[in-house]
Amino acid sequence: MTSTSEYVYDHVQSSTLQKDMAFQPGTPGPGDRLPVFDLPAANGGHIRSSAITGNKPMLLVTGSYTCPMTASSNPALKRLHRRYGGQIVFVMLHVREAHPGELFDQPHDMDTKIRNAGILKSRDKLPWAVAVDDTHGTLHRLLDEKPNAVWLTDREGTIVYRGLWAGDDEALGDALEAVSKGRLPKKRESTSRLKPMAAGIGVMREVTQRSGRRAEADLWKAAPPVAALARIADLYKPLPPHLRTAAAAATIGLGATALVGALSALRKPARRR
Repeated sequence: MTSTSEYVYDHVQSSTLQKDMAFQPGTPGPGDRLPVFDLPAANGGHIRSSAITGNKPMLLVTGSYTCPMTASSNPALKRLHRRYGGQIVFVMLHVREAHPGELFDQPHDMDTKIRNAGILKSRDKLPWAVAVDDTHGTLHRLLDEKPNAVWLTDREGTIVYRGLWAGDDEALGDALEAVSKGRLPKKRESTSRLKPMAAGIGVMREVTQRSGRRAEADLWKAAPPVAALARIADLYKPLPPHLRTAAAAATIGLGATALVGALSALRKPARRR
């Protein structure tokens, strides 16, 4: 677990992005109990896990306003909520800002963090409750500090499925379907990256721009290839986010092929007449 000072960062680092790519050993997974919580809600009041456990299964999703993965996965989560929200309680845990900037900085007090959570709920028109973790990230750090992961529990609060990225909606949908019928999911964990990352990169530039130039600059320092891909993907609006990234990758591939061809042509000696 990181220290509080490392957790509450103002500049995203490459080490943080690397940690996002896998669950850490010893963190809550299938078969473990979800940590209990009693946290303020974005729209007032409190959200208590004890009020949910024993009544319905729960899907807990981490997210933040400046997280591209949150922005790209919420539409799919809303589709799943329309189907399973009557049987399973959806809760988003608003955590630290993934890409803070001068326009939307990392909150260092609860009033600001609750405000951020409210803005996220309003921006994405989230139909479920948004709980707000404390500024030290107490619950988030217990869960593994992932920016947009999911934990699905049974009625007793035992984790039956976890996913590294909420945007892996196919695996999550299968898990929700099983739990809604009182069964254990066939797949207990997903660490799939390709589809969720493609969608996240597709909206990455517009999300970091809302956060501010500092957020964009930090991304270029922490992950230059991702920043470059996101810049090109942004040119392919209004394609769906994952297709923007596919188009950007194809553009880079074609550009590289053309460059290699041009260099090869330059190396060939001129024919004598």
